[in-house]
Amino acid sequence: MATKLSWRTLCRGLRTTVEGDEVVVFFENGRSHRVSLEETTDTVELEAIVAGAAAVRDVPDLPVRIWQHNHAAQLVSFRIDERGRVRARGWVPKAGLTEEEFQLMLRRVATESDRLEFLLTGRDQQ
Repeated sequence: MATKLSWRTLCRGLRTTVEGDEVVVFFENGRSHRVSLEETTDTVELEAIVAGAAAVRDVPDLPVRIWQHNHAAQLVSFRIDERGRVRARGWVPKAGLTEEEFQLMLRRVATESDRLEFLLTGRDQQ
């Protein structure tokens, strides 16, 4: 019988704090970003709020900027949710998942979310 994957175990060694189903990823520059994780039967899905609706309410051409960012992004996609927040999403398959692959995706979702948050708002709130 295969052992159950534990993404919490795969976070060890990173500059992170696990809080329930979320991981706060810390960066060298003092910034951080929160990523929520959800397991399905076959995947680990990673999602982050890039910016709240109030923070991006006055950003000109927000949908176009998100589309352009998606066009250039790798491994992470961005969208505006039903509440007007900008969100990031990535996922990895559980089959054959290695610690290195998981950590790469976790850091990529956090890094790209933090970068877009800064580009859109100039702040570090998430």
